[in-house]
Amino acid sequence: MENKNLRKKYRNPLSRHIFFGCTLAILLLCATMGLISFFVFRDSMMQQYKSHLDDVLNLASARIDTEDLKECIATGEETEKYKELMVFFDQVMKYYSLEDIVLATPVKEGDKYDVIQVLSGLLPEERKGVSRMEMAVPFLGDRIGMYFPPDFLPGMYDLYVNSREITYSTTNTDFGKTYNAVMTVRDVNGEPVAQLTSGMTMSFIESTMRKYIYLIAAATILIGALCLGIMMLWFRRRVVKPIAAIERGAAEFEERSRAQKNPEALVLNLPAIKTGDEIESLSDTLSLMSHNMKSYVEELLESAVRMDIMELDLEESKKRAMQLSELAIKDSLTGIRNKMGYDKEVDKVITEFEEGNKFFGVAMIDLNRLKYINDTFGHDKGNIAIKKLCHIVCVIFDHSPVFRIGGDEFVAILRGNDYDKSSELIARFNEEIDLNYNDTNLDEWERISAAIGCALFDEELDTCYDDVFKRADKAMYERKAEMKAKMGLA
Repeated sequence: MENKNLRKKYRNPLSRHIFFGCTLAILLLCATMGLISFFVFRDSMMQQYKSHLDDVLNLASARIDTEDLKECIATGEETEKYKELMVFFDQVMKYYSLEDIVLATPVKEGDKYDVIQVLSGLLPEERKGVSRMEMAVPFLGDRIGMYFPPDFLPGMYDLYVNSREITYSTTNTDFGKTYNAVMTVRDVNGEPVAQLTSGMTMSFIESTMRKYIYLIAAATILIGALCLGIMMLWFRRRVVKPIAAIERGAAEFEERSRAQKNPEALVLNLPAIKTGDEIESLSDTLSLMSHNMKSYVEELLESAVRMDIMELDLEESKKRAMQLSELAIKDSLTGIRNKMGYDKEVDKVITEFEEGNKFFGVAMIDLNRLKYINDTFGHDKGNIAIKKLCHIVCVIFDHSPVFRIGGDEFVAILRGNDYDKSSELIARFNEEIDLNYNDTNLDEWERISAAIGCALFDEELDTCYDDVFKRADKAMYERKAEMKAKMGLA
């Protein structure tokens, strides 16, 4: 009887699976790379806009004489400095290709909000008296609140009064999207004088991104088609054809060896396959297996069982080792890493330091009054105080590893955002500690107090990690002495 396998037609041939699999993989790869490139490009463009507007606002604010400007706003009269500033604004607007640059003063009168015009940068044609919106160009002292949406004015006033940084926003205008930057100009006493706003049209970014999307789509299709063709040719030559040859040889072997008692007939004859990879190895193995199939299979199964047992034992050993390692460096009271974990992290910092990464700092924190709490209320209340301080430290230094290296001592190794904002975080920590200590609604052991000292690596002062640690420790003890003198803390 003729073996049907020799002429079998497959419902799902391997070449089809390879084709669809390669197509999907290539499309996903191209799409992923395209999206990543697109977002990187977009973020880069927006960062350039932001930097551009930062330069504009910083340059403009540096030219403003706040005392002279306050006089102009109060009297409605244009001084010589005001006129010079007007010319400067016009030049900045033209040179930086701005959509607008405006000085205005948001005001709150009772429960109503308004905006007083101070100064605008204008193009030559706008300076003649008519703006792009066909309305009269506002002058110093004009009320221009009616040109803003009513629900926009409270937020504008709040930003004017409270903001001390440049803020950014995207707005839709009659001329398209505009990317705006806003800062409050303040006098020497920190009081707000005027709100400086500058904006740039986003039409260039939008048109450039559309072109970029089209380019990515075209490149994806072209590269995908090219890669798919190459991969299909490669798979057909190196995989599909050799496997088809092995299949034909196996089918012939099955037909020839059926009910065969002659050992000489139980030999698998395969065509020579010289691919130099796993398929060639498979062909050789099948030929060898036909000589002593039974013993070979039994040995193979036995080996497989042994390997499975060894793998299970190895995995279990690894899990136990990892669990023991984690327990060894974990502080049992607070759940954070202990002195051993700290030593490991210091070794890592020292290694990075030797490789050139010197952007790190150390914050030392010491709990005050722990002996008093333990002696007066018991060690369980002392543990509550320790855990509360640990929580505060971990929340404030949430981008840095925190360690408990002693009974009432904690260390935070400052990295990244915490390193950049170390002064701000130290101030925030002291404020949090002061609020907590002065909260009379809390139990005595919950009104914790702690001293903190911080030091960042300084090439002029430090030669190693230990130098930074010592400066932080010294700063902490100086802070503790200061708090002791001020509040009578033990």
